[in-house]
Amino acid sequence: MTDELKQPQRRALQYWYVDGTYELGFGLLCLILAIYFRLEKLLEGSWFLALVDGSLVLVFIGGGALINWLTRKWKERVTYPRTGYVAYRSETGLRRKIRLALGLTTGGLIGATVAVLATLPFRDVDIMPLVSGLLMGMVLAFLAWRTSLPRLYLLAAFSTGTGLALAFAQLGNYTSLSIYYLALSLGLIASGLVTMILYLRESPPAEREA
Repeated sequence: MTDELKQPQRRALQYWYVDGTYELGFGLLCLILAIYFRLEKLLEGSWFLALVDGSLVLVFIGGGALINWLTRKWKERVTYPRTGYVAYRSETGLRRKIRLALGLTTGGLIGATVAVLATLPFRDVDIMPLVSGLLMGMVLAFLAWRTSLPRLYLLAAFSTGTGLALAFAQLGNYTSLSIYYLALSLGLIASGLVTMILYLRESPPAEREA
């Protein structure tokens, strides 16, 4: 693909992240996960823990769907009236069903992996914050590569570094995961707020600008 074709696609992708709502939404999801893993720590040794473990996929999918809805509502009310609307291609029919099935399967596999790895003894290292830090770092680095947004590279490095530090802190998997997702949520929310403030300053409402 030539540069002439890549540039419009990259700008369209960047526009989704221009107002900071992605980081704010992702940060809220990480905050939910921090509370979830803190709850798991409090319930450790209880029969209720198995039920909470099994609900991780619902936390991922339900929380993600809610935050995606809130993000779209914000863009409809604030972003699009300021700088215009970009129509992204929506998936329908078989492709949408396949994507939903992949999401459910991925969420289930992540939940099962967390439940299994959290119970396995690893000497001198808590494996779950390490895995989470690397996975989230890879996701953010991939988004940074696709959008060419430097702040996402910084968040990817922050995720990886925090996961590595907590892996060797020997605080326990549940405690380390709770701290990791809390730290990542604060980093994402801080990035989102700064981006949103700059965006609102530089993009006044159309009526006021006129």
